[in-house]
Amino acid sequence: MTARDLTPIRGLSYGDMRRFADSLGVAVCSRSLPGELEGFYHAPTNLIVIDRSMDYTMKRCTLTHELVNSSHGDSTCVPVIHTRIENRTRRETATLLVSPTDYALAETMYEGDVALIALELDVTEQVVKDYQRLVIPRLTHV
Repeated sequence: MTARDLTPIRGLSYGDMRRFADSLGVAVCSRSLPGELEGFYHAPTNLIVIDRSMDYTMKRCTLTHELVNSSHGDSTCVPVIHTRIENRTRRETATLLVSPTDYALAETMYEGDVALIALELDVTEQVVKDYQRLVIPRLTHV
């Protein structure tokens, strides 16, 4: 299976991302989810469920993560942080949501403060950490 091209989502709002998902044939809905579960992709029904209690930045980042899962046909509800698939999903999510130029500028402006960088880039702190851990090393080894 070849992964779908998700690059058009860079810079989209959460609402626009939901419409983009719909154009791919992926349904998105919001529900109250148990515990700390933020969202999941259910492959048999091609459905992404996002926790409705999150703010729009968190929803946007979670929807991107689940769209990456959908593009690869992954269907897992519980992320295992250090698995190869989860690392790939986190890396692709960070790459889709953060431009290298914007990241470099924010890192300089905020002297590496992850919380302020995340606010500037309109992503979660986790996406910034994933970008630092999973994307930057690849950029420097190209």
